[in-house]
Amino acid sequence: MATNGKIGIDFHGVINTDPNFFQRLICSFLARALEVHIISGGPEEYIKNYLCEHKIPYSQIWCIYDYYDHKGRITVYDDGSFYMDDELWNKAKADYCRQNNICLHIDDSTVYGKYFTTPYCLYHSQSKTGTLFNRQTVFSGSAELCAERLLSLLVKR
Repeated sequence: MATNGKIGIDFHGVINTDPNFFQRLICSFLARALEVHIISGGPEEYIKNYLCEHKIPYSQIWCIYDYYDHKGRITVYDDGSFYMDDELWNKAKADYCRQNNICLHIDDSTVYGKYFTTPYCLYHSQSKTGTLFNRQTVFSGSAELCAERLLSLLVKR
């Protein structure tokens, strides 16, 4: 396999739209000795609890909110809402993937995708399909077949 063994998957809008399928997909990646990084906006504690409740394994979690909150880059208001620079937020996942040598990231945001140099699979939750290198793959049925298709697209690239 011509990948470095690290897959990134978004939580909100991806994993949480079909937890049973993504649990099987992640298990398929892990069975191939790949790391699976859950890369999301956050908050991390909520995501950890959800993944545990749905028995979804992972190698690592990284959340934009938690990362930049620790750096003092987020302003939290009395009503619980917060502010962070939009561009910094929108490119954060791409920066994480680049810095951590993620070989593929699956996400549902067209906004984030424009910042990526890492191969980016745009996931469409309503049709349960994803687009990678202008090729469509199905995110339903056999998770093992989906993992195989995604990885073969990376190898052919």
